[in-house]
Amino acid sequence: MKILSFCLAGHFAAFRDPSITTAQSVYYIPSKSAIIGLLGALIGVQRDTNLGEIYGKEYLEIFSATKIGLSFNSKPKKVVFFTNHRSLKEPKTKPFKTELVESPNYTIFVKTEEQIFERLEKAIKNNEYSFSPYLGHVYCPAIVSELQVHDAEETESNDKITSCVILDESETFQPDSTLFNLQPLDENNSRVIVERHLHHFILNDKLERRVLKHWIPVGGSFRIERDEKRKLSYFVRIKDKIVCLY
Repeated sequence: MKILSFCLAGHFAAFRDPSITTAQSVYYIPSKSAIIGLLGALIGVQRDTNLGEIYGKEYLEIFSATKIGLSFNSKPKKVVFFTNHRSLKEPKTKPFKTELVESPNYTIFVKTEEQIFERLEKAIKNNEYSFSPYLGHVYCPAIVSELQVHDAEETESNDKITSCVILDESETFQPDSTLFNLQPLDENNSRVIVERHLHHFILNDKLERRVLKHWIPVGGSFRIERDEKRKLSYFVRIKDKIVCLY
């Protein structure tokens, strides 16, 4: 199979936690929905104009045809600042906390159908985008670079080494699944960040959503010592790298 990859970076990222409305708390990594939205921006997918619809038809077609993977390459660091928001109902202000991820750097892996693949490859190669890419918010512009096309093959995950994000399908989606086990190759510098994302996926031609954990290796590689059979994701080998596509 063919896998497209590119570097996605910027000064700041603001991928918000949608469950928190009283302040702006952000994730270290974007959700799959956010990545598909960014890919759509690169090739010119318009947002749906129908009230009440979450995603437009063309977006859902890309979402259904595409698997993504990513690695978090930068040092995990957030900055926090406060602003005063003025109330529209009464003459007073209210403190509002905002978080941002500082100097984020990701490698994005994309497996999709041939037509979408070619449109993405052309847009990134020529640095010509239909809409400006950004990292969660318009005040966080994104830099897209280092386009590569890889030959890949599906592989088992047990006893393999990876530095990429792993989707955890246990708990709500597969409640009887045994949690996979990760062991760091460098215990002094490596660690794992776990984030719960509202994960969207296509099941039986219908858009579904679950809150699932995303395991994010930081500072090194990890050996996957145990893993269960997967339904929403799978692993591929790209040269000497193992990537979880979901």
